Amino acid sequence: MHKIRHPKFLAMIKLIVRYCLLLIFLLMNIISLAQYQPTWESLDQRPVPQWFKDSKFGIFIHWGVYAVPGYCTKGNYAEWYQHGLMSGDTARINYHQKKFGNRTYYDLANDFKAELFQPNEWAKLFEQSGAKYIVLTSKHHDGFSLWPDATANKTWGFPWNANNIGPKRDLLGDLFTAVRKTSVRAGMYYSLYEWFNPLWKKDPKKYAREHMWPQAQYLINTYQPDVFWTDGDWDASAETWKSKELLAWMYNESPVKDKVVTYDRWGSGIRFKHGSVYTPEYQPDLDFEDHAWEESRGMGFSYGYNREEDAWDYNSTQSLVLQLIDKVSRGGNFLLDIGPDEHGKIPPIMQERLLQIGDWLTINGEAIYNTVRWKTTAQWSEGRRDYSSKSGDMLLKITIDPDPGYAVKEVFYTYNPIHNDLYALLPKFPDNKKIVLNDMQLPAGTVITFLSTKTQLTWKQVGNHVEVEFPEYNPNMIKAPYAFAIKISGFGKFTAKPTIHAAYTNGSPQPTVSIHAATNEAVYYTLDGTEPTQQSALYSKPFVLSKTATVKAKAFRNGLIAGAIAEERVIRYEWVNAVAVENIKPGIAYKYFEPNGKIDLNAVNGTAVKSGIATVISEEVKQRNQKYALSFEGYIKVQQEGMYQFYTLSDDGSKLLINEKEVVNNDGEHGSVEKAGKTLLKKGYHKINVVYFDAGGGNELKVYWQPEGGTKELISAAVLFH
Repeated sequence: MHKIRHPKFLAMIKLIVRYCLLLIFLLMNIISLAQYQPTWESLDQRPVPQWFKDSKFGIFIHWGVYAVPGYCTKGNYAEWYQHGLMSGDTARINYHQKKFGNRTYYDLANDFKAELFQPNEWAKLFEQSGAKYIVLTSKHHDGFSLWPDATANKTWGFPWNANNIGPKRDLLGDLFTAVRKTSVRAGMYYSLYEWFNPLWKKDPKKYAREHMWPQAQYLINTYQPDVFWTDGDWDASAETWKSKELLAWMYNESPVKDKVVTYDRWGSGIRFKHGSVYTPEYQPDLDFEDHAWEESRGMGFSYGYNREEDAWDYNSTQSLVLQLIDKVSRGGNFLLDIGPDEHGKIPPIMQERLLQIGDWLTINGEAIYNTVRWKTTAQWSEGRRDYSSKSGDMLLKITIDPDPGYAVKEVFYTYNPIHNDLYALLPKFPDNKKIVLNDMQLPAGTVITFLSTKTQLTWKQVGNHVEVEFPEYNPNMIKAPYAFAIKISGFGKFTAKPTIHAAYTNGSPQPTVSIHAATNEAVYYTLDGTEPTQQSALYSKPFVLSKTATVKAKAFRNGLIAGAIAEERVIRYEWVNAVAVENIKPGIAYKYFEPNGKIDLNAVNGTAVKSGIATVISEEVKQRNQKYALSFEGYIKVQQEGMYQFYTLSDDGSKLLINEKEVVNNDGEHGSVEKAGKTLLKKGYHKINVVYFDAGGGNELKVYWQPEGGTKELISAAVLFH
């Protein structure tokens, strides 16, 4: 065989090699430009834009065809009107028949005229309220789009957007244009699913691919929102929605990649676990100390306009201001909702609330904007703190109107790290013109200013506390008296709270504890539940616990205030033996309850209306859409002994027990929340019991398990018996 030495052939080979090298170089550059990969591990690393963390206060706007009926019973969501009609809600059905006769919900779009909509007036109101961003429902679960949307028309088979029916205008675009003339940022809400979209009901994956994705990308490319607030995710997985891929595109390539704020509603089981900003909803007791969060709520209860609500159903301005303060003191944002009517008018009571909040922020805004959570979020008085109410009025109970024997938050704290200024916010003016700030030592000469009057206050150090004197209350000087803020200048810099981690290496029942803190900060810890001091044990390396203990840790550094105490109950687990069973069969036994009145986990102690055998533990065995309870009881087969973590993801509350011992407590009225617990199991069969209730609204129940070092997965039919 002869070697080929033709010059043209060799030149061609060299040219091909050069092109290949160039292609590889370009591909490597493209990959490097794609900073975020479509994985939660990568996406969760993207920082929340600083503008959002500094803004603190936003306005939610629920507006659509549902404003035409504008109705639901008190304590429910008016924007779920169509869902109620289709799911047997007697109140909505009767109302609809009396007011609209045989007209369909889709026909009501003709009455959604928005003929009085003045976007510039809306924008002016938003700016005067002190809000820094708005979030308009571009599309709710009924699928009606507030922008010119050919995709909706195609999928539904008839005009189903504001440009083709009803207002005959681009409501979303008009409001964005107006808002962007002000200092307020423009954002949008977008529902991933649509209740009765024919494509969604037929093929969710095709719906996501051919309807949801084109809509979302069009909205982002065309309107370039500062906020993209997703919802309606819970009926499908993040994989069905291809949420991770959409987020990667938004963060890497979209025109809003550097500024857009996203959230955590990207598929069943994702909320409060992955995604950017967490989204509690009417859940004022939830706290996410180490993660960005924003709580939303209406001024009354409904998000959409509800003509059934009366003046006394609306939170007072003082209550709303205190809710804003409470969330900001704990590091969160407040997204307060308004519901315009079908004509495009914002109800006067909502306008008044916004303007009054704006009056207060004009005076006290520096204690809200650009602040962070301080080492202490609030100062409590003596008394009980186990309030059961979770309504907005709860903030009044725990501040100015306590029940006998209950404590109040006397002071909220916020901190500006740029200027090193601490703010103390008082829910009410001190009766004796004096407030004592506990556990605080101020340097001599520290200036304290009363923001309402911009005057300096007299203070003195009394032991470990600071006593601040206020002037006489003068209503001519003190405007917007919904709360009172003082500024402590040049004070407040503190050490970060340490983190405590317990690992059970190779299935060991004895935990190895490690504590992490910022560089140059010394960490002291205790194991007996007492507060750590610089006389406590100094942490130097991980240590093994031979028994269950409450680990507390605190960081210290010269020149800084010692920060918050980290606390973790670290368990030394005991092996749980398998139980002897005979004549077991596949599946798990369940009981189904439909109690009257208040529904909680105690409902499973009543009389069941149905029982049977289920293949998996889920809400699918329900007989009605809401307000029910379930109890599952049977055995789970453990193939290999070791440490197992169990999870319940539920909306509302749930508990999981193994061999009659509580492992997971996910109780309470809440949206889809996941809680977890561990137990050390021997090989064999173990009793499992799960109880669950739905108090109304959406419902979901999923149960997972994960062996130490293994994969988290749904508890399948293969391991459940009765």
